[in-house]
Amino acid sequence: MPNIRVLLIEDDPTYARLLQRMLALSPVGFDVTIADRLTTALSELYKGRFNLILTDLNLPDIRGLDTVEALRSVESSLPIIVLTGLEDVALEKQAVAAGAQLCLRKSEVDTKRLLDAMHQAVRISRETKPLIKDRQVDRLLADLEENIIAVKNAIAILDNQLRDSQQQDAVHTIRSHIGKMQDKIGDYRRLGR
Repeated sequence: MPNIRVLLIEDDPTYARLLQRMLALSPVGFDVTIADRLTTALSELYKGRFNLILTDLNLPDIRGLDTVEALRSVESSLPIIVLTGLEDVALEKQAVAAGAQLCLRKSEVDTKRLLDAMHQAVRISRETKPLIKDRQVDRLLADLEENIIAVKNAIAILDNQLRDSQQQDAVHTIRSHIGKMQDKIGDYRRLGR
């Protein structure tokens, strides 16, 4: 079985090594990539395929809930566990509302808690993934429909200026394909995916 790939975003090298050792002690295999700032983490997300993100909220280049929101803007489906040094229930709820699956207090983390939280975060992520995908698909379809309208308007302008039969045939072909795309989008929306 392949190892679980974890992106650990933590600027305290001592704490990062501690978490890495905790994961190394587990019976499950983990590949841990450590990033000490958000920009490094985003670069790693673009390069590699991870299964889970563990992140501190306060990094040298970003602070607070903006960290979760920035990660979510790049990676909409990976489970995110926030590691916080604060004992602030309101902040923990806000982190979850911003897109994290769970929030763990650093002072309470041990190997068992960490593994349980990772398992729970993956389960929560799987349960909410269809909702995230539906929103992404809806945005994509809305963008496509806007582009189709723009192309149809451009075709209408060209259609009035065409004299050559080959050009008229090309415009007719484009119009036909655009119509088919619109029909498929409409069918998809009507059938409820």
